[in-house]
Amino acid sequence: MTALKQNKFITFPIYIGLIFTLFINGWNLLLGEKLIFLKYLNIYNITPIESYPSYFEILLQLTGIAQLLASLTIFFALVRKEFFPNHPSFILKYGVLLAIFSITLFGFMVRISSNHGGAANLYFYMVLLYFLLWYIEKQSSDNNQNIFNNIKLLPIYFSVFYTMGFPGWQKIINPYEVMGKYIKMFDGSFLSKLPGGTQPLIYFLGAMETAVVVLLIVSLVKREFLYRIECTFLNFALLISMITFVMLSFGLGILTNYPGSTNLIFYAILTLGLYAYISYTSQKQINTNEL
Repeated sequence: MTALKQNKFITFPIYIGLIFTLFINGWNLLLGEKLIFLKYLNIYNITPIESYPSYFEILLQLTGIAQLLASLTIFFALVRKEFFPNHPSFILKYGVLLAIFSITLFGFMVRISSNHGGAANLYFYMVLLYFLLWYIEKQSSDNNQNIFNNIKLLPIYFSVFYTMGFPGWQKIINPYEVMGKYIKMFDGSFLSKLPGGTQPLIYFLGAMETAVVVLLIVSLVKREFLYRIECTFLNFALLISMITFVMLSFGLGILTNYPGSTNLIFYAILTLGLYAYISYTSQKQINTNEL
């Protein structure tokens, strides 16, 4: 009996923590002003920014609204005991998915602000919420929700799109702003002594990152995010992303930037987690079709 109760309530502290953090952050973002917005945009930032585009205020307030709604939705789901195994979890799944959408939107603004540490942590947060969603779906007794199943992969597209697209655009379309920084960064390393120096490598990384964006667009056009459709191009985009993260980690490792190098390995591993979630979803669809 004790083991059964422990199993029933094992996720309860996580949901309480989510309700609390989502509500507090959502409230601050919805009612905050410039100083509060800068505080959020500068999380984990080594060089704090002092300004941001005007449209960020609208996006930050939308993030706040989404987090407040996610908090209230998860709370209502707990009242309905939807966290119990083999119970319908209709509301709980939407609450966690809404939290994922809000974190993804917030991560976009942090990434555009060139806050690499903050963007990395929000990416990790987003993936871990997908792990929680995975757990909920495995425990739930009602997984045939067409609307939910048709939209649950969209944050993955958006998050990977700006994570890879923004640096790829800088390297390929706007190299004069970043190339000098990279050349100076690797000056004296063995990479700078390769034929052509570091420039060909930087362009190659930019091409890899841009290829991910192209694959994501093709995947969207083919509507691979929809339920019962195989995610061939999306999975390929995630594979190239993982390879790129490892290559970037190697580069920072050469510079003895161990925190940055480790973060990029985390990127690769957690992107593998996204692939695993998508594979689980695809396998579940196959099993449903067989039934």
